[in-house]
Amino acid sequence: MKRLTLVLLIAFVSLGTYAQTFDVSRLRAGAGFVYASDINNIGITFNGVYNFNDAWEGALSITHIFPKNYVNFTILDFDAHYIFYKANEELNFYGIGGIALTFSKWDGYQYYDGFGNRINIASTNHSDIGLNVGAGMNYKLTDFLNLAPEVRLTISDGSYARIGATVQYMF
Repeated sequence: MKRLTLVLLIAFVSLGTYAQTFDVSRLRAGAGFVYASDINNIGITFNGVYNFNDAWEGALSITHIFPKNYVNFTILDFDAHYIFYKANEELNFYGIGGIALTFSKWDGYQYYDGFGNRINIASTNHSDIGLNVGAGMNYKLTDFLNLAPEVRLTISDGSYARIGATVQYMF
């Protein structure tokens, strides 16, 4: 948790230094659902995207995968989007490249073996850093709403794929 706080603090401080040239009309923020393959469960994601120019976007997101089999996952993504195809003002496709910080927590539990003995399993935490690669799409639903489905692979010690979509508010 200390690492997550430090990473978020660094991100906000760096945004503060960039704020003098920050154009809020290029910002999108939203939430959505995601499915993680290796974890085999769904989760919720919150993200923010800033459009630097016609070809590049920067994205920051946090994803929480719902608990399954006593395991919780939280993923913090720092991504760049390269827009490689723009069909029109309402639709474009982009490649994803970035870094993922994956935090997992396995909650301990108790059970009884066949002889009536209580067995305690301890809790453990793990964090991992990985490389994100993938693709996504922006589809403008209204003047203020954007649909952004994505598929990505996080390459790390415990690699996994994610597929999901967010609905973003365009400021």
